[in-house]
Amino acid sequence: MKVLLSAIFVLLFLCVSAQDKIELSNQLEVIPPLKTINKAFDLKKGEVILLSVTPMRGKLSKITVETPGTIFSQITRKVTMIDRQSIPITNDGTYVFKFRNGSFAKKEVNIKITKKRRTIDKDTTILDDMIFSSFIDTVKKYKDDTLPVPDVSEFEFTLSPSFSYGTDGDSTIREPLIDNTTYQYAAYWVGIGSQAIDDYNALKNSPPPSWLIAGVNEPIMAYGLGLTKALPMSYSSIARQVMFKFMDPRTEKVPRLTRKDKRANFFDIIPVGSASKYDELVLSLRNFNTTSSVPVYIKIVKFKIDRQYYNQYIIRERVQEVFKEKTVKVLAPEEE
Repeated sequence: MKVLLSAIFVLLFLCVSAQDKIELSNQLEVIPPLKTINKAFDLKKGEVILLSVTPMRGKLSKITVETPGTIFSQITRKVTMIDRQSIPITNDGTYVFKFRNGSFAKKEVNIKITKKRRTIDKDTTILDDMIFSSFIDTVKKYKDDTLPVPDVSEFEFTLSPSFSYGTDGDSTIREPLIDNTTYQYAAYWVGIGSQAIDDYNALKNSPPPSWLIAGVNEPIMAYGLGLTKALPMSYSSIARQVMFKFMDPRTEKVPRLTRKDKRANFFDIIPVGSASKYDELVLSLRNFNTTSSVPVYIKIVKFKIDRQYYNQYIIRERVQEVFKEKTVKVLAPEEE
């Protein structure tokens, strides 16, 4: 990390050095006999002039640098060569460089004047270090394992016709659940008429291969395990006269069904929210046909959910950048 920071500073220094000089004049001047040429530049305090003067033949009589704000001038006589002489700029103003040829012959002189820009201090924030750290985060998760109760509860009976709608003609099925402390759910199937049970048994005797791989052939068991989404349904006209629905087992007296009640599905799931809350399932049925008896077949299967908790470990990494304040030299902005 320290090597990287050093390389960054070296690169920054090279970039600054490449732009800190401005060439003001660089040409071969011809100075007539006994004449003087002037070069004037507006300069700022803190800048530095690099002066190089090379006469092509002989000597240059005199070089004068007039400084603004003072009566004194810098004078150099009998110049044979000046190589990058440094002249600090102490005052803001116009500096005049005078090159005097005191000879009776013209002089060719190579004059190069370069300005080094002034620098200022600037406070900045730099990346000093990077700290890498890691920690282990623990997340508690669970996995549910479904355990079907092997016994299927089966009910078979005949609903008598309702000779009068005003009478209490409902039949009630009460099926105990596993217990009220267990995560569980249940599945049920209701068949109306002999054709419904024949279709159910036909499916049981010839189950799909996926059921056999899972080790089940009971349709209601396969439905509860999610191996199928459909079971045989009752399509006879007498089935439309039978009303059935699940009731709240906490009520002492099961309410009597009417034609305004919404009938339950022929097969469905009793979810965990209901099956884990009560001790039993209560199914109420009624036949609204006033002339015919109706055979009814009911199958209920229960499933226990074995919830296993475990810890999942997640490795998290964090990168922390450490900065520090530092004062660096930067080029002052050029003024128009």
